[in-house]
Amino acid sequence: MPANLVARDVSLIPEPDRSEGSPHPREVYELLGHADSEARYLEALNSGRLHHAWLITGPPGIGKATLAYRIARHRLGGSSLLDQSLDIPPADPVAQRIESQGHGNLSVLRRPYDPKSKKLKRDIPVDEIRALSKFFQSTAAESGDWRVCIVDKADDLNMNSENGILKLLEEPPARTLFLLLSDQPGRLLPTIRSRCLHLPLRAVPEAQLSRWLGSRTDVRPEFQQAATALSRGAPGKALALVGHVETVLNPLKRLMQTLSGTGDDMSLAKSLVSAKEATSRELFWDALIDTIQAQAVHAGTGVWTGPFEPIAARKSPASWISLAERAQSTRAAEAGINLDKTASLFDLLSRIRAA
Repeated sequence: MPANLVARDVSLIPEPDRSEGSPHPREVYELLGHADSEARYLEALNSGRLHHAWLITGPPGIGKATLAYRIARHRLGGSSLLDQSLDIPPADPVAQRIESQGHGNLSVLRRPYDPKSKKLKRDIPVDEIRALSKFFQSTAAESGDWRVCIVDKADDLNMNSENGILKLLEEPPARTLFLLLSDQPGRLLPTIRSRCLHLPLRAVPEAQLSRWLGSRTDVRPEFQQAATALSRGAPGKALALVGHVETVLNPLKRLMQTLSGTGDDMSLAKSLVSAKEATSRELFWDALIDTIQAQAVHAGTGVWTGPFEPIAARKSPASWISLAERAQSTRAAEAGINLDKTASLFDLLSRIRAA
């Protein structure tokens, strides 16, 4: 059966659609920005021509899953306090059942947990699609005859499960709404994309994001500003960054302050190598690459859009661009082959310092 229908203790089993240190999107009721995307959905709903499948796209942390759960609460009968709104309050019975993973008319398709290996599977296997088909064929478990399927993320479908989802989209069950979430929609089958209405989520303006982040965190302003600059307009990523000040933002700040001289690059590289620091390592890679790219722009234009203060080292725009390309290739190689993670990051930091 679909993963969300299996009784389990979510405090013990990892969830692939939950960011470390953040609430799960089913527990989040406020969506920052994207009012135009909500309006587009409501317009389709009110017209009586609600499409059966929507592809919600945007970078990680932008709010795709938060929007999907807002739509699901509304479609499954939650009562909004306002007309023409997806704002269903947490106390609503539908919202409570969704939050507790107990709503029988909602299926969430995501990478399942393998109890044998005690790890999340690398992709969404076709068995999950077969279970989803049975879910649609069975009698509705809740009052109301609409059913919602959230695929988080469609990027995690393998070839067989992609074809399985495609068949369901081609011949959708009656009164069913599919919400497919994707960071990289270009990698999905064109036939899947063609059967969905595309709902792209854009970056939240920096000023709006900065105010929102400042009202939800008590970290120092310099770290709030750095998280905003590095978030690429994604609220979820900004929250993740302020939640990793000591493992990501503070080390990045120290690196930038010492790149024109000497620093303990080996200690930094070693600090991010353990499995428990996997999230910190991914965030640091993102932050480092974005900072190098910001340095390239600053070297050529004098405009600074990165975190903290520009690095004092004097390098040409071409040198910074070359370093950014090196960082991206090193990261990709690290993910694709069994590189020594300490050595790969230390080597890159040494090249940045020496270039």
